Amino acid sequence: MQSSRRKACDYCVSRKIKCDGQKPTCSNCTLYAVSCQTTVTRRASARDRRLNQTPSTVPQPDRVAVLEERLATIEALLAVFAGQTSAPEPQPHTSALNDVDHSSSSSDRTASEAHTPLDVSAFQSAAITDPLPQTVKTPASDQLELAPLSEILPVVDNYFRNYNAIIPLFDETAFMRMLLDWFSGSTKRTMISWAAINIVLAISYRIVEGRAIDDPAFAQCTQNVRSVMSDLMMQGKDLMGLQVLLGMVILFQGSPDFQLAIVLTASVVRLTQSLGLHLKQAQAGLSRAEKAHRRRLFWLSYIYDKEMAQRSQSPFLQLDSETDMDLPEPEDDLGAISSSTDNIRFNYLRTIAKFAFIQGKAHDLLYSHKSQKLTQEQRTNTIVRIEDMLEEWTREIPVELHTAEGIEKLLPPVSRDLIMSLWFHHAECRIKIRSIFTFEDAWITRVKRYLFPALIDISDDVVGKVRRGDLPPLPPKWSQCVGYSRTCMQLLIARRPTEYTVWLHTCSSYSCLVLLIINMIEFPDHSLVLQDRELLDGCFSTLGHMGSNLPHEPYRTLLSVSQQLYQRAKGQVSLMLAEGDVIDEIGDFQMSPSMAWAILDDMDFQ
Repeated sequence: MQSSRRKACDYCVSRKIKCDGQKPTCSNCTLYAVSCQTTVTRRASARDRRLNQTPSTVPQPDRVAVLEERLATIEALLAVFAGQTSAPEPQPHTSALNDVDHSSSSSDRTASEAHTPLDVSAFQSAAITDPLPQTVKTPASDQLELAPLSEILPVVDNYFRNYNAIIPLFDETAFMRMLLDWFSGSTKRTMISWAAINIVLAISYRIVEGRAIDDPAFAQCTQNVRSVMSDLMMQGKDLMGLQVLLGMVILFQGSPDFQLAIVLTASVVRLTQSLGLHLKQAQAGLSRAEKAHRRRLFWLSYIYDKEMAQRSQSPFLQLDSETDMDLPEPEDDLGAISSSTDNIRFNYLRTIAKFAFIQGKAHDLLYSHKSQKLTQEQRTNTIVRIEDMLEEWTREIPVELHTAEGIEKLLPPVSRDLIMSLWFHHAECRIKIRSIFTFEDAWITRVKRYLFPALIDISDDVVGKVRRGDLPPLPPKWSQCVGYSRTCMQLLIARRPTEYTVWLHTCSSYSCLVLLIINMIEFPDHSLVLQDRELLDGCFSTLGHMGSNLPHEPYRTLLSVSQQLYQRAKGQVSLMLAEGDVIDEIGDFQMSPSMAWAILDDMDFQ
């Protein structure tokens, strides 16, 4: 008689969903914030089964535990829904906010595929930096606790003034009414409104204030929302449930749990479609304000669907052919960015919605199955069309916001961060379609060759000239990609990035960094070489600081390779200076021979 271990964990078995078997926690248990355990069972032989067979068969112990857990959950749910929950014993604040597990409810097993994330095994298991409690209980309505209103109001006000005005996730009037109702009496306290308040607080702490992921107030808010995530998935056609899930996507995309943002985006899109937000006819009879609010939510869903598809290299779910929604109005008060002097104003939401459309076209070119069948001529023509669309798109952004100096001078902090994200996504799109992204195989091969002695020899700490030999030419539009990368890195070092922006822009940052270094190796006499050297020094300082918040691999390796490349780049510049080939006038800056040699002496080749 052999013993065997189930491949699926207990939670996935009870939910009847596919388990990817990740250790120590599978993706489904990570998503629903529950303990991942697998019960070891022994398979009885035929003889044992005959001996133990009685008219009344006793259930297996693990089956009894599952049934008891299911019964307890159903009873708790019935008590909540019927409003008959007995008063709980006084408990500390955190103990009343334990995670929710509705894995056993019948509604969970019959939920539509449109409301549950599927094929979680397709994604890597996310890193959990703050494990949640192992005990899983359903918080009752009188256990949904919040800080005093006097503490919450300033945080909520900060969110609506600085973030929601640009990323209009909630209607401020409706939200404030809900918040005041919550504190006016326990009869108006619902699980979903509690989650909505927590998500607003979390975004304000994390994005507006720039707090770290282990900040107690932020960690408590995210734990609260994750504790009712199963409920949010089961809400069905609930607009506020969609808003909370969108808020979770926004938070997770700038965290170690960014894989959860990818998974949740699928649920967001399906819920958006089930609510009919993608179709005009589904909004017949609504007021103008309600239509505008739903349109904004649709475009937020559309934007993050395209963004997560680009990040995960997986298909997006909302097809352009399946929606007839108009873009946000240019004059709409919500979704707009204004300068501190109000002389510059443009609709940011409309701009990123248009960019998301272009992202979809780039995604089709880069990752779709049909793109693999394109001829080289067809691929080239598609790239040119996408670049033309990007050129037209950039012209709609005020010219003052095309430079890091203008952005830093004219915009408040949150607006600066959002514009920086916009330019990073734009640069990433451009360099990806030209196959010069950090993780592109062909580009990695080329970058590695700069480290080979056969191409650039380093002996006795002296860097030799580049022996190009059979080195292929640089991709078309190289100088444009370098220019946009320069702007992104200038924005990154202009103000110390928060932990959120570190996770949001890490891959793009390294791509832009390598681009600037390779440009210095190839063109050591270009007109901005001195400015780029100063910029790169600042970049390495910033990226080194960022590295303390990132996993050792692959980011430390990327930083090490970049530093080796930078050593060779500075060597090429020093050779030009030593040979007197570098131009004496760089832009408006007059460089004397003595200054050139001072720069040369200052260079560190160790």
